[in-house]
Amino acid sequence: MDLSTHIIFSLISYKITSLVVGCVFAYMGYRLFMSGIWGHAGELETGFGDSRVVIKKAAPGTFFALFGAVIIAITLYKGLEFENYTSGNKSFVEIAEEGGNDLPARESL
Repeated sequence: MDLSTHIIFSLISYKITSLVVGCVFAYMGYRLFMSGIWGHAGELETGFGDSRVVIKKAAPGTFFALFGAVIIAITLYKGLEFENYTSGNKSFVEIAEEGGNDLPARESL
């Protein structure tokens, strides 16, 4: 396999691992919640823009499930896009950014 294939395989493996870890955290939160562990884990307060989220006196499973959901959402939101470039006899793969086509020219790999 060439370098481009290794890069693509590595990035796909990273995304799949991230999804699995998020699912494991969400499942652990679900299991804690369903087992009836209701100890007061603490408080979570966060804000973005004019909105604010406050969680008080939540069960520990709530935090695990919330953390897992955040990991899954970020992983799916980021997506996976590649750009394939060719320069002479060499070709390489890069992760596509939202900014687009303002990548600097590369002389060698």
